[in-house]
Amino acid sequence: MPRSCPSETPTTPTRADGTSDAGSDTTCDHAFGDALVALTPRLRGFVRRLCLRDDDDVVQECLTRAWRSRRAYRPADGRLEAWLLKIAFRAYLDLRGRRGADVLGDDDALVQAPADASSELRDEVGRALASLRAVERDVLLRFHRDGQSIDDIARALLLPAGTVKSHLHRARGRLTQGPS
Repeated sequence: MPRSCPSETPTTPTRADGTSDAGSDTTCDHAFGDALVALTPRLRGFVRRLCLRDDDDVVQECLTRAWRSRRAYRPADGRLEAWLLKIAFRAYLDLRGRRGADVLGDDDALVQAPADASSELRDEVGRALASLRAVERDVLLRFHRDGQSIDDIARALLLPAGTVKSHLHRARGRLTQGPS
């Protein structure tokens, strides 16, 4: 099945196998590159919220992966921005895995935490998680701690994917609101 480029004209010649000629591929490449450039500020903001250090490395890796996989992107499957942010999150996880889970910013590394901070933090997190409904806590932990996808969680809990997303959203909302 031929892949179409939004900038292709209907008169663009195609080969017998349904692929476009090299000129239209170049046009598609330019359009895709322009779209990546336009989305880069949004991408940087997303990555900066994920990690304080190495955000440039993650953005660069994301853009490189997106460019290499540009032929795999299908507009009918979803927005380019969502596809790009998913690539960025995977690049962040890969980088974090290679360099360790320490994602503190350079300035944060200079601050000494109190000796009992880890137990206090653990207690606080435990209290916050205990305040959630069981299904919300289960979904939240499977997603963030275990790294399971929404679909994997839905299959494991025998719930529709939309319901899993709702539970995850509510759990995050309750955690950010703090104790009621």
